[in-house]
Amino acid sequence: MRKILIIFVCLFIVKSSFGQSIQSIPVQFFSSNIGLAKLGTGDSYGLMVGMEYERIFQQKFLWSTELATTIHDGADILKVKPDNLPEQDLSYRYTIAAVQVVGKVGHYFLRTNKFEIGGKVGALARFQSSSLADDREVLFPALTGYPLPLRINRNTEPQRTVSVGGTLQIFARHNFKNNWAIGTTTGLQLDTNGDVIFPQFLLSIGKRL
Repeated sequence: MRKILIIFVCLFIVKSSFGQSIQSIPVQFFSSNIGLAKLGTGDSYGLMVGMEYERIFQQKFLWSTELATTIHDGADILKVKPDNLPEQDLSYRYTIAAVQVVGKVGHYFLRTNKFEIGGKVGALARFQSSSLADDREVLFPALTGYPLPLRINRNTEPQRTVSVGGTLQIFARHNFKNNWAIGTTTGLQLDTNGDVIFPQFLLSIGKRL
């Protein structure tokens, strides 16, 4: 009986200390995020950079807003070596760049004064500019009689688009004593333009205020 009483007292002390340590953490968090993200259009990895403001409410819930940008590029490689001429690079190169504003709500699955693991879900508005042609075709000399291959590019969609969408993320962080934190984020993003950004591998560095 005495051992059981001691165990309950210890658990109560640990729980009280845990609650006090969590409440002592500042509720505002400002971070910079950078990493790789795969864009379904073109199936290419590119850079994703963002700045995010986060605020905790009710201890295990949060809301945040983020301004982010993405840039992806790629190429349809085509190199030929005509007779008595140097090698010719006829590759088709393209870039897809965008800026987006995201609002999120989240929940901490685990939260201590040193470690945090949680998830976020949110809505976004995205402006994108793309030089990727919708239809691409190569005509070779045997068909055209021209000594070099010829490209035909067709555009059926506008270069600039505005879309809305959603995002789902899972994050983990390590908090330091000086209110700085470092963490990682992975996630999925969809929008009405038909673009899918998955997976995302982001590194975040921020400070609690």
